Amino acid sequence: MQIDFFQWLAGIPTWLYDIIMWLHGIIVWIFNGVWGIFVFVWAAVVGNFWFLFRAIIFPGLVFIVLGIIFAVWFTRKMWGRIQDRRGPTHIGKYGGFQLFADAIKLVSKETIIPDKAKRWMFRFLPCLLLVIVLLPFAFIPWSPSWFIADLSVSLVLIFAFLTAVPVIALLAGWVSGSKYSLIGGFRAANNQFAAEIPMIISSVGPTLLAGSLSLMGIAQAQSNVWFVVLLPINLATFMVSSIASVGTFPFDSPVADSEIIFGWRTEFSGIYFTMTYFAEFAEQMLYSAMMVALFLGGFHGLPFLPPAMNFIIKFLIVFFLYIVVTSSFYRLRPDQIVEYCWKYLLPLSILNVVLAMLAIVYLPGLAGLLMIGG
Repeated sequence: MQIDFFQWLAGIPTWLYDIIMWLHGIIVWIFNGVWGIFVFVWAAVVGNFWFLFRAIIFPGLVFIVLGIIFAVWFTRKMWGRIQDRRGPTHIGKYGGFQLFADAIKLVSKETIIPDKAKRWMFRFLPCLLLVIVLLPFAFIPWSPSWFIADLSVSLVLIFAFLTAVPVIALLAGWVSGSKYSLIGGFRAANNQFAAEIPMIISSVGPTLLAGSLSLMGIAQAQSNVWFVVLLPINLATFMVSSIASVGTFPFDSPVADSEIIFGWRTEFSGIYFTMTYFAEFAEQMLYSAMMVALFLGGFHGLPFLPPAMNFIIKFLIVFFLYIVVTSSFYRLRPDQIVEYCWKYLLPLSILNVVLAMLAIVYLPGLAGLLMIGG
């Protein structure tokens, strides 16, 4: 079979044109795809700008991280004053930059993983712990407009997230391959076993008075009367139970340094220890914000202040009381923690709910004042 060279040569321009058009089609397809993605992202950002602002800036991740930084500094300064010492003083004004120096030191340290540890879980669990503690902040009603999510069962979801914290501590103690870490994990589970029931029952009163399981609904229901008026004992039992759940003083048996080195955190170093440390303070902040929303009127307060400012002021007061309690008592044994929580906190929390219900039934006008009907 012979090929006509001149006919083949005459078809080269057509062949080149087809190749150029094929390449042009690919470029146009890629451009249209990139442009479509850009339009979608732009529409999502512009259409959800305020949601993204709330989720990222205030009251979202940036605000919470800054709050944790302040909480660590404020706690160390308060502990110093209560225990007759100065606390951080040298780095920054009033030692304000001491946490940044400590964070740089911890992050720059070598991460040591024990030979007997389950390596991927050892790396994963501190990250999971911090994420689980930060997620419930999405349901905190800082004001009627400044919140991330308002679900009808937000209080239940918060307790569901927080229940996983001691499970992670127990797993972290197990995967560390250390007997001290494992004992600390079991003690963390013991704390949750002792404190969770009184804490949940303490939150039953506000949900009954508000007729809602939403933190936003509970805060809005306190426009006339704060629930602490009827539930002062529940506020106290919730605070003590939350301290036991976090595992800080005087319920710090899971990390008792004089007994089990540092409990379930013993083998963590560097960035992993930093994440567990931040998670502890984030959990304290979360419980303080929950107490404001459940008992102290939420964002209701001084009428000349913005609602979010009212919430933050009450939050700082509750967090201050939190620090005073956690720095003023001696450490309890694990069996004492269970005894105090079940023998004292549980009956008191139930008693206050019953007294509140009797007051609503037998005190004329109280139900209407609380906006729960006649």
